[in-house]
Amino acid sequence: MSVAGKKNWDQFIIIKNFKNYPFLSSLLQGFEGENLIGYVYIDHEEGITLDILKLFSENNGALISGKDLIGDKTRAIVRFEHFSKTNFEIADSEIQQSLNVETPNYIKEYSRDDLAEFRKHEIYQKFSAEGFPDDITVFLIDQTGKHKTENIWVRIKYFDAEKEAGIAKLIVQPFQKLGVNKGDEILFKLVEAKGMGFQPFGFIHKTSTEEVNEKKWWKFW
Repeated sequence: MSVAGKKNWDQFIIIKNFKNYPFLSSLLQGFEGENLIGYVYIDHEEGITLDILKLFSENNGALISGKDLIGDKTRAIVRFEHFSKTNFEIADSEIQQSLNVETPNYIKEYSRDDLAEFRKHEIYQKFSAEGFPDDITVFLIDQTGKHKTENIWVRIKYFDAEKEAGIAKLIVQPFQKLGVNKGDEILFKLVEAKGMGFQPFGFIHKTSTEEVNEKKWWKFW
């Protein structure tokens, strides 16, 4: 089962007796096997995802391969909201070898090494959406002072790990007329707010990577 704050991607997992879960039972109906093994990765747009690779059964401790989805060029994916509710286990290397499973080459297409540091950043991840490590809430500031600070969801596009700042895209429409809309990019960084510690803040108008580090650290008291 998913544990809050714990990394649960870039690894193989096993879900035993998957037919106990209606969604998986329906998805894999007619396929041979009682258990499944799959690889968990992050889809930047869709969040943490399980790619089911093979089904198998157990007989007196022996693992018996069933439906081989990779071999049959069949793909079955499950988003975090579904597989996180299952009682999954981490598959060790011995099980991986026994079932002859490897990370599919197409998984590499989802790799975002540039966001690796962001995905394990202790402060930013406190503000991320469950199952979506690249999506966080920021306090969006109107630097003209005409509008109130607005808490809004963004998706990280670029992150400078040294400066702990970057560029993000608005994934919802602001309530106020701030001069930016859903899909536009803003700058973000950590700001120390009185009584709240460091919080993610967004800044309108400048969105180039060269400008990410231009502003000095701001404090809000």
